[in-house]
Amino acid sequence: MEDITSYYNEKSKLYDDIFETLGYKVYDAITWKYLEPYIPTDPDAVVLDAGGGTGRWAVRIAEKGCKVVLVDASEEMLRLAAKRAKQSGLVDRITLKKEDLRRTNYREGTFDLAFCEHTLFLFKEPDLPLKELYRVLKKEAHVVISAQNLYAQCLASLSDNPDAANVTDVLDLLKCKRYATMANEGKVAIYTWTPDEFKQMLERNGFHVEKIIGKSIAMPLRISKDVFMKRKYPKNLFDKILEFELAMCERPEALALAGHLQAIARKRS
Repeated sequence: MEDITSYYNEKSKLYDDIFETLGYKVYDAITWKYLEPYIPTDPDAVVLDAGGGTGRWAVRIAEKGCKVVLVDASEEMLRLAAKRAKQSGLVDRITLKKEDLRRTNYREGTFDLAFCEHTLFLFKEPDLPLKELYRVLKKEAHVVISAQNLYAQCLASLSDNPDAANVTDVLDLLKCKRYATMANEGKVAIYTWTPDEFKQMLERNGFHVEKIIGKSIAMPLRISKDVFMKRKYPKNLFDKILEFELAMCERPEALALAGHLQAIARKRS
């Protein structure tokens, strides 16, 4: 956890830049489409933004009328989240806490919804944060949570290192759960799971999985990284890629192709 905290403290100032690119704009549009229906509008309801970083989702959630508790291990990310909450005029509805997601200081049954985006992949033992999310949620409350897809990560690894593309190495890749990408210079491990493993993880920790969708299907298939990382692009290109993604993301046969997986699951009583 110290390495993770140090990494995000260092990267905090530039962290949000990547979300201005075409690929992440599409990704965020899908995330919001499947998150928004579960956000409570009751002003007394409280949503947990687990590993919420700079607060870019906490603000959007709080704008729906509820309260948000954003927990994160990085002080610098929380500092930026505080700035964003102030600029948005939502300081009274967003609470920021420095917490380890594996063991928070919140009571059992505190939250009406938990949202966990771009966070689970940091944990070698994902059962620990999942058990904690289960504990702090109210009965029958939902969690909306994402994970990195093993299959897509294997494809990315082969693309980064074409010399490794022999049968033995491919089989080894498919058995591996841990990766360190060029993007984080090997400082932070990325843990990945297959769609079935992701579902099983949630279920063994007390959740009923209602739906798993795939996000970022287009880029691993045909649309190049250079296109997806553009900051200036025609609106019709964004619209067409999003239309394709939304048409594919709920197809069970397409899950293996997605870069990320997003589950909507309910806490079983």
